[in-house]
Amino acid sequence: MEEPVFGVLGPLRVRGHGGPGAVPLGGPKPRAVLATLLLQPGSFVSLDVLTEVLWPGGAPRSAVANIRTYVRGLRRALAAAGVAADGLRTLPAGYALDVRPGDHDLLLFEQRLERARAARDRGDDGVALREYEAALALWRGGVLQDLPSSVVWDPALTRAEELRSLAADECLQVRLRLGEYAPLVADLRERLARHPLREDLWQMLVRALYGAGRAADARAAYADAERVLAAELGVAPGAALRAAGEEVNGYATRRRPASSAPVCQLPMDLPDFTGRKDEVAALEELLSSAGRRPVVAVVSGPPGSGKSTLVVRVAHRVRELFPDGQLFVDLGGMSGKPREAEDVLVEMLRGLGVIDNAIPAGPGERAALLRSRLAQRRVLIVLDDAASGAQVRPLLPGTGGSAVLVGARRRMPSLPAHSCPLGVMRREDARALLGRVIGEERLRAAGPDADRVVAGCGLLPLAVRIAGARLANRPGWSVAALADFLHDERGRLDQLRTGELEVRASAELSHRHLPGRAASAFRAFGELPGEAVPGWLVAVAAGDTAARARAPEPEPEPLETLLDEHLVEVTATDPLGLQRYRMHDLLRIYARELAEADAPPVRDARRLRVVDALIALARCANAAMPTRFLGVLGGHMPLPEPAARVAAAVRARPVEWFEGERRVLVATVEAALRLGRPEHAADLAVELAGFFDMRGYYGDWLHTHRLALDALPAPGDARTAALLRNLGQLHLYQDRYAEARDSFDRSRALFASVGHRSGAALAGLGSGSVLRETGDPDGALEAFADALRAFGEAGDRYGEAVAHNAIASVGAGAAGRGGCLYVFRQARCGVRGW
Repeated sequence: MEEPVFGVLGPLRVRGHGGPGAVPLGGPKPRAVLATLLLQPGSFVSLDVLTEVLWPGGAPRSAVANIRTYVRGLRRALAAAGVAADGLRTLPAGYALDVRPGDHDLLLFEQRLERARAARDRGDDGVALREYEAALALWRGGVLQDLPSSVVWDPALTRAEELRSLAADECLQVRLRLGEYAPLVADLRERLARHPLREDLWQMLVRALYGAGRAADARAAYADAERVLAAELGVAPGAALRAAGEEVNGYATRRRPASSAPVCQLPMDLPDFTGRKDEVAALEELLSSAGRRPVVAVVSGPPGSGKSTLVVRVAHRVRELFPDGQLFVDLGGMSGKPREAEDVLVEMLRGLGVIDNAIPAGPGERAALLRSRLAQRRVLIVLDDAASGAQVRPLLPGTGGSAVLVGARRRMPSLPAHSCPLGVMRREDARALLGRVIGEERLRAAGPDADRVVAGCGLLPLAVRIAGARLANRPGWSVAALADFLHDERGRLDQLRTGELEVRASAELSHRHLPGRAASAFRAFGELPGEAVPGWLVAVAAGDTAARARAPEPEPEPLETLLDEHLVEVTATDPLGLQRYRMHDLLRIYARELAEADAPPVRDARRLRVVDALIALARCANAAMPTRFLGVLGGHMPLPEPAARVAAAVRARPVEWFEGERRVLVATVEAALRLGRPEHAADLAVELAGFFDMRGYYGDWLHTHRLALDALPAPGDARTAALLRNLGQLHLYQDRYAEARDSFDRSRALFASVGHRSGAALAGLGSGSVLRETGDPDGALEAFADALRAFGEAGDRYGEAVAHNAIASVGAGAAGRGGCLYVFRQARCGVRGW
């Protein structure tokens, strides 16, 4: 049988098609690149991962260029040896190596192992043995044993070695069933020398010796097993090994002593648990699949989402699937000092019956003993309030039919686990939970007010439970009264606390554990509108550029940290390709409390950064609009670095950007006024007018302009004139001719007073349009002629062309409102200098 082209099950090896020799791959670093790609065949491997493998202590500046050089060298070496190199693909920011299963010894090993297991499961042990032996024959030593180790490789290497160990065990079991007793004894003793606490190996040795006719040796082997287990673990043999011992000692039919009941440490299930049917069903199905290998599931979610109650509910529902016991440990992840894994291991080993003087001193030995105790058992382990993957990893079983259910606030992508993210409740489930707490009759009597309460709770289970408890403890309260209290954001968190339960405290625990930049981003959400916002805007509000420059060590990206902690969620990707983030309303209220607790200069600077950035980007977008309104006086406005990164995309698709940010922009006009910056509010309002006109957002147009106009000091300047001119056009559209004429005339006078001739001329065109619309063509012609002269004096050639068009429309007797509005639209579409 021909050997695979690529080999990692031993020293790294590439066999050329041109001959039997190995392909020379160059020095250690190119070999490490190839090894990393081979451990993830067909998958994307980023430059960051390769950098970590090659330079674990810190990469040089030339790291990326060096990696590209190594990849080119590998391609040349593979091609020279007749190995197809086109499978080594270059991708954005990384590489992938496509390999056929038959050309990769690890893939081929897994393929043969699956065939062996399939034959074993259908009872064809002869075929199974051949496949097992063919799979194990591919191993030439430890995985990549000739290369320096890397933490990046550890998960793949551990998985491969575990598969090898499982395959060897399964092969021994098949050989035992086939009656290969005598040759099996030596192999079993060799394995037991390395794993003396493996009860399954002792059981097979006892049976192999007995089957080979060596009854005395079988009894001696069982006695050895009893002695080793008692001395090392402080326990008696398990049921399977004990049955083998009874058989070889001749007392299999004797009455067995009653065994102690398996451990069950699960807390009480909540009697009023409500909802989460899909999550419960998915977790039950997942945990029930534990068989030849353990199953790990991580339930993660924001504070107050009910992770612990869900984990306990599911654990109770699947108890019968794990007859050897259920362990429960609170890892204290959100406490001031999360529990150390080595201390938790002691607690878990005691729960499994290991006496204190048999528990090893070192954490590694404790973890190994736990895996040994779980290898032949079906135990459910529940780890609640986990702090990190590093805390959980030593507590996981290595083989067997056990399962682990983890509850955590943060995601744990580093664990070999299935992820079950938990969000808010469905509205009908939240209402049902409220009814279980306050009583169904009171819920029915509340009617729509019950929906107002659960809406005020943001559909968060903890908040709904607290609201229900407050109502249950106050029979005289009406549900409507609590709904009214919750409607006020300022006092909402004060209403959502009772006894030991408090939403604010739950949010505070999460915030307390955030690193510096992520904590700043969390507070920034308190200053932003309650809409989904783009990441660049969060960075601007948090002042993230300056914070990053001062940081002594690099931190993870703040929004990625908040996502991992379930403190924000990605709601969508907007038409510009920018991800938008939203924070739950109750968390946002807490973030606002934190932001408002900052010193006034810090708080005002943060708010002003947001306003300035949005004005600057609105100017970029307005300048690129297919039709433009008169812009704000003041010219170019510098863009902060996070906003500058998206400026090109904004210029390319200005209408889409305005549409995506419309609610945020309108809210920012209001925020600028709260800051005492009416000029900023006016600047932004004027930049929005062209978009509002194009899309017909007349309500937003009127709202933003009146707010800004009312806040500007009298008698006014060019900002006031621009706002009046825009309002005049809106009034004209809505047939409010007197208001339109007044706005245009006031705008023209103000523009003239500050010496802005083009602005005055444009306002004059508006006045002429009103006159033409109200049946005064002579007055309209005079206004258009005045505008033409003003454009000429200003040197505005485009304005002159528009004014000529207006005069021509009157001279041609253009009738009806449509012609006048067309003239005015032409006038405001492209006047230069704004």
